[in-house]
Amino acid sequence: MAATAYAAVVSLRRVLEDILHHAPKRILLDPQHFQSLLQKITSFQHFLEDYDALPITSKPEAEDELEGQLAKACYAAEDIIESFVLDQILASSQVQVDRILTRFSQDFPKVMQDVDFIEKKVMKIKGKMEVVKDQQPVSSLHADGLSRRLAPTANDTTTGLDSHLLQLKERLVGDEPKLQMVSIVGMGGIGKTTLARTVYDHPLIVESFEIRAWVTISQEYDTREILLALLHVTEILFGKRKQEDSANNFVKFVEIMSKHSDEQLGEQLRKNLYGRRYLIVMDDMWSTKVWDEVRKYFPDTSNKSRILITTRLSNVAVNFDSDAPHEMDFLDEDKSWNLLCEKVFLGEVCPPELEEIGKQIAKSCKGLPLALVVIGGLLAKSQRTIVQWKYVAENLVSVINLGNHEQCLKILSLSYSHLPIHLKPCFLYMATFPEDREIRMSRLIKLWIAEGFINPIVPRSLEDIALEYLKELIDRNLLIVQRQGALGKMKSCTIHDLLRDLCLREAHKENFLCITKVYDVGIPPNIENTRRLGIHRSTKQYRYNPQVLNTLRSALSTRSLVCESEWISPWLVPCLKLLRVLNVHDVYSPEDIIQLVNSRYLHFVRKNWDVNERLTSSSLSQFWNLQTLIVSGYFQTILPPNIWEMTQLRHLKFEKLVLPEPPQQSGRAGSQDSYILENLQTLSTLENFRFTKEVHNRIPNIKKMKIAYRNDRGGLKLSSYCLKNLSNLGKLESLTLDINWRGEISVGDFGFPHSLKKLSLRGCRVPWEDMRIVGSLPKLEMLRLYDGAFVGNVWNPSEGEFARLKLLQIRSTDLKYWGAENTHFPSLEHLALSFVYLQELALGLAEIHTLRSIELDHCKQAVVDSVEQIREERESLGYEDLHIQVSKERLWDGF
Repeated sequence: MAATAYAAVVSLRRVLEDILHHAPKRILLDPQHFQSLLQKITSFQHFLEDYDALPITSKPEAEDELEGQLAKACYAAEDIIESFVLDQILASSQVQVDRILTRFSQDFPKVMQDVDFIEKKVMKIKGKMEVVKDQQPVSSLHADGLSRRLAPTANDTTTGLDSHLLQLKERLVGDEPKLQMVSIVGMGGIGKTTLARTVYDHPLIVESFEIRAWVTISQEYDTREILLALLHVTEILFGKRKQEDSANNFVKFVEIMSKHSDEQLGEQLRKNLYGRRYLIVMDDMWSTKVWDEVRKYFPDTSNKSRILITTRLSNVAVNFDSDAPHEMDFLDEDKSWNLLCEKVFLGEVCPPELEEIGKQIAKSCKGLPLALVVIGGLLAKSQRTIVQWKYVAENLVSVINLGNHEQCLKILSLSYSHLPIHLKPCFLYMATFPEDREIRMSRLIKLWIAEGFINPIVPRSLEDIALEYLKELIDRNLLIVQRQGALGKMKSCTIHDLLRDLCLREAHKENFLCITKVYDVGIPPNIENTRRLGIHRSTKQYRYNPQVLNTLRSALSTRSLVCESEWISPWLVPCLKLLRVLNVHDVYSPEDIIQLVNSRYLHFVRKNWDVNERLTSSSLSQFWNLQTLIVSGYFQTILPPNIWEMTQLRHLKFEKLVLPEPPQQSGRAGSQDSYILENLQTLSTLENFRFTKEVHNRIPNIKKMKIAYRNDRGGLKLSSYCLKNLSNLGKLESLTLDINWRGEISVGDFGFPHSLKKLSLRGCRVPWEDMRIVGSLPKLEMLRLYDGAFVGNVWNPSEGEFARLKLLQIRSTDLKYWGAENTHFPSLEHLALSFVYLQELALGLAEIHTLRSIELDHCKQAVVDSVEQIREERESLGYEDLHIQVSKERLWDGF
């Protein structure tokens, strides 16, 4: 229950802070009630963090029901407080408000009684924790535990490891005389220990090292155990101990050494190693702390000694390795099939009738050796029939996790149990998404923030902190980066099926969330009390189960609804009035959502709204705590003026958004017209919006913006929209400007802030000689020019411009001559040209040593020929190979 309890505590803390800091003025409340509760909840959060950080062996025994009681109490408090806010906002008379206040005055003291009761239990455990901190840790050594730290027997298959084995051997027996640290990193079950054991026993390694010793570290390591395990091996090698001691007389060895301190053990180990070439393998390392404690006992006498570690944590590998860590990747389909065959048929040939379904099973393991080995062992013992193998293919994850005493789950769950408590809710939340779903990181970050999982750290933004959480899960090899942008920025991630199954099991066990399908025959247990609900599509049935749907409508505790199925939300959403997160595919009218006044995240597809239907001022003002509003659907949306009063907004995204100008500030503090949207970071896609001085004063921290200007009939000048004022948005990093304008346009109509990193322009019709307005931007890394963004036949760049530009894309332009040289784009990495009149590319581009790729689409053959010359010139200069992509079927000689 640790993750659920912690999520409940931080969620309630966020609710209380939001109400105290920016509750609507119409809400009648006594701040002292909430401040008292906030103090206690904050102390609970610190207690959970401190308790989680203790080593397992040092944790005082807590009452089994405490975490459950804590979560239940926090949920009850949230229900009462958020209902209190909801009812007041929706109240239509003072009589209703009076009843709400009376009910709250009766219910809130009961919540405080429960919290006080829990606080007493927490204080007792805190007292025990202080006693534990003051005591010296006592090492309890057992021969069986120590023996597990010694080198395991090599009995795993090495299929698919040949290239890894070759690279590791080269690093271990290389010419560098200094002591070198080498690390193998990858997710649990990917074959790190198998690889380390294979190289450890390889004849070349055995011959090269006078001493080889293996020790398994694990999560709960003991420095004394590690020293004893290594010392025991070295003493056997030197004849000080008999070989049989390692099995029969190990207890005696431990007893003899019990008289020695850790320092004495370490010094004896150092003496045994000194002057000898040694290889020490430290398997399953979870922290560099253990290395910091023992490294002084490994002498460096410049004799090519090596330390090899395996770890699941990328940051541990990076901090330990003398060079770049050796990363274990997933097996490809061929290697996966070969490994499966080896485990199933033991050298025999696969029967032809099983090959197709067998390859499907291998592919479904997603390249994870552990999964292939486990499923191979199960298939080896089962009937070799198509029916049996089809069953396995259709139920792969459940079959794997039920086989071999849930071996996969046991191995993978170590990664979860070792997570810091603040990351556990974020990891379990991954079960919200369907299997094999590619998840945009920006979406995931917005959802985590809305759920209240992210702990604020002033002055950093919540998005930056959430990104740090995300990177840590990736570094721990729990999430996989699926897609990166052109500049290497992470765009989307995914999770391996077996880790997702672990998420589901832990999330259901802790009642953290519930996943269902409205077509399911059965009803998930405890669904009526769930706080987070995910509804996935079904590919097998298409008729709703009314029993499931009615049960969902009664899940009144739900705060988060992520629904993949269509036609559900009109039935379900109006019943779940306390929702804070709503992500659905269909909202047919504003009436479906206007009662969700506590919402922080609204993301939906606008379906069949009447052209005159819109969010009115009165309905919009009810969303007092809204952070993210994303509306898909190719309809124009007109928002009312009081959008400028919604100070918690962080992201506002529409296909076509008509935004009124903010009212001018009166200058009076606290006045209704003095709101500043300090949290707003994303705004798109605005249509024909005037960027007055008032606007940039209201959105000082905007980071990403998309704007479109249309003037099909002529009339107003573009300058009337004050685009020059964009230069005053000092935090803006990404800007997309899409112009379809009949009237006159001049370079003087535009202004760009020096903070820009990404700029996309379309239809601006600015002459190439005025490119300095863009080239002078000091931080610009990505520039995309579409459909006449700049016009003219000649572009001669100037030196000193585009100093940091990494990507340049030009599409649909009348440019014929481009005098680009290496001094003009010193940092360019990617160049993409399409539908251009260019006659050739300058050979000087070859001297840009950072250039990695050129992409051509609908370009003249002469341009393709000049790119080949650029490639040849780069080769003669000794530069990195240039990746060239040409759509040859789309070569052309003009429009």
